[in-house]
Order: sequence, then structure tokens, then C-alpha cells
Amino acid sequence: MSSAEQDRIRELEEENLRLKKRLKEVEEEFEEHKKECALISKGTPTFVKEDVSHKARRKLGAPVGHKGYWRKIPERIDFVIPLRIAQCPCCGGELSGVQGMRERIVEDLPPVPQPVVTKYLIERRYCAQCDKLVEPEVPDALPGARLGLRVMILIAYLKIGLALPEQKIIQLLKAQHAFFISQAEIVGVLDQLRRAFGPHYAEIEHKIRDAAVKGADETGWRLDGKNHWLWALVNNEVAWYKIHRRRSYKVIQPALQDQKGKIIVTDRLPTYNHLAEENGCAQQTCWAHILRDSKRLAKNYDEARTVHRRLKSIYHKAKILAPNASERDVQKLLARIGELGKLHFEHKSIRTFRNSICKKHRSDLFHFVTNPAVPSTNNGTERAIRKAVIIRKISNGSRSEKGARILETLLSIIETIKLQGKSPLEEMYHILASRA
Repeated sequence: MSSAEQDRIRELEEENLRLKKRLKEVEEEFEEHKKECALISKGTPTFVKEDVSHKARRKLGAPVGHKGYWRKIPERIDFVIPLRIAQCPCCGGELSGVQGMRERIVEDLPPVPQPVVTKYLIERRYCAQCDKLVEPEVPDALPGARLGLRVMILIAYLKIGLALPEQKIIQLLKAQHAFFISQAEIVGVLDQLRRAFGPHYAEIEHKIRDAAVKGADETGWRLDGKNHWLWALVNNEVAWYKIHRRRSYKVIQPALQDQKGKIIVTDRLPTYNHLAEENGCAQQTCWAHILRDSKRLAKNYDEARTVHRRLKSIYHKAKILAPNASERDVQKLLARIGELGKLHFEHKSIRTFRNSICKKHRSDLFHFVTNPAVPSTNNGTERAIRKAVIIRKISNGSRSEKGARILETLLSIIETIKLQGKSPLEEMYHILASRA
């Protein structure tokens, strides 16, 4: 056999090995798609949760020994009204003298206020120094607005804070206050408030930039029928939202400049890796997402049960050590992650997940163990973004750029006020009244 023939045989053997390896990868991918198709063919979309087993459900009602709850008696009593009785309400007969007294406290709302219309007679005078006519500010109203601050803020809270559609806001104001307003007026009111709250929205952006720890997340959004993204940056004091057509770290990069020494809690979206590299921040990977993904793999592949079981054990140990763990404790946790990274798995999806946790995000797993300000999950950000998801389900997104800017500004204002434990209606009024 000639050398040329031998070389040709070796080439064919190497090609055969490559094809066998590729065939194995294709078979693995086919099995994954086959399982997904089986779920779809049964009429069960992949995002639908499984039915809860009745055996696993706890018994309804309060547990044995649970202390009951009842409405507390208000500390402030506004009116004390004695109720006297002169004759029997059953037969109309005469009654004896007073045999005793009892108390009953009733809480109620005052009568519904009706619209109050005020005409201001505005005095105008000439200022020689400024060379122009000047006049006093109209109280409790934005410049050029036909409606007062309180009704404008109420409309914004109903629309953004409670996610009510415009038609229901119109019906509520008409039925409750005999106040008539059109759909176009509601949009105009929201836009006026968006511009008035502009400086406060910028303050929220500065606060989230300066925060040592914050969470980041994003969800899909529709703007004029086109796919966009709603971004959220949240900590325990402020919430900042931004709508943009791109799902790139460059969208939030301007709001997160000079982040060296600061930590962002993320869900392992690759774009946050680029953000960390560009802005110098560290990441805390969300353990809720890690365990959720490992549980999903364990349901589909038997060998993934080891991954899920070990990750649960590592996280449980980390939660016990947090937030006062030593550097030695962290090294022990990382060593357990390293042991998991050395295990061999047949399925590609398990290996990909394992490599993401044990290699790519190895340094992002345990910031919460030594820093009490860092949460182990991004559940706070998920809760903050849930309000936008509810609005999206009702309105299907925004119809225009103006609508998108209204939503991101007013949602930031309202959710920030809620995080601070204040009343949105009163605090929004206070912010605008103090700026006037």
C-alpha cells in the first residue's frame, strides 16, 4: 500500500470520528426538541406551571395554635354619638330606666367630594428692573393646566399605580366624583406630569447610579407594535425604569457610570457580563434562577439531579454562613463549586449549564455571604418589574414614544415612593408643590 493511500485512509478515519461526534450532538439536540414537542402536542405550553397536587396542599384555614387577627380599635375617635331608645322596637311598649351601656366603633369614609371649581383673579404688575409684566404663581396647579394637582396625581396613580385603562378611569371619576374627563385629556394630564416630574426622575437615576448595591432586570415591551425592552434598576430605596428598542448593556450603561466597587444583582444574562467589564462593577448571580434552571434540567435528565442536589446543598450552607462568613468560608464554598465543575455529564445542555455556573460565573456566586447589603436573589427587582408586566398585559405596551416616556417616568416615581413606604398620592403632591 502506497503512502498516499495510507494518508487517505487516515483522513477518512479522522473525518469519520468528526462525523460521529457531530451525530451524537445532533441526537442530543433532537432528544431535547422531542421532549418539548411532546409537551406542545399534549396542549401544554412550556411556560405553563404544573397543577398542584391536592395531597401536597396544606389544609385551608389558620394552623392550629395560630393567634387570630382582628381589626384594631382606632386611637383617634372623631365623633361620639349617644344613641337613645324611648320605646321597644319590637312591640312599641314602654321601657324601663337605663340598665347599661355598650360601645360600638364604626369606621367609614366621608361623603365623596364633588369637583371644586376655583376662579383666580391674577394680578399683573410691571417690573422696571426686569422690564416685563409679572404675576403670582397659581397654587396647586401646574403652569397652563386646566386641572388641579390633586386630580392630576389621582389620574396618574389610577393609570400607572393601579394599571387601570383610560375608560375605567373615566367611569370611576364620573361615578365617584361626578367629574367628567375625556381619554385625550387623560393622556395630556399624564404628559404634563411626566414633564413636571422630569427633574425628580433624573434624581432617581443619580441615586441608582450612586447605590452600592442594585438589581437589574428587563422584560419585553411593545412600542407601536414593535418589540422593545423595559429595563429596571432597583435597590431598597429607588426604582428606575427605561424603555428602549435594544436589549444591550449600552442602554443602561449611561445610568451606571463609575461602578467600581459596586455590585449589581443579575440573572446571568450575557449582556450584564459586558456591563461589568465596561463599568467595573461586580455581579451577584441570582440563586433563585440558578436553582430554578437546575430543577428544570433535573426533571428532564436523571444525571442532572446530582447538579441540582449539590447546588441546593451549597446554597443552603451559604445562607447559613451569610452575612458574616469569613474568607475561608467563601473558599470552602468555591471549592465545592469546583468539585461540581469536575463532574462529567453526557448531555450537552447539562454541561453548558454546569460551565456557566462553575466557570463563567464562579466569582459572582457568594458576594451575599460576606456583605449583608447584597441579596442572594434578584427577587426585589422581579417584584419591581411585575407592575410593568401587569400594565403590559392590560395595554399591550405603548402606542407612541410619548407614551413610553410617560410610563418610564411615572412608574419610576410611583414605585420609588412605594419602596420608601410613603403614600404615592400625598408624596407626589408634596414633590410638585415644593418645586412650584
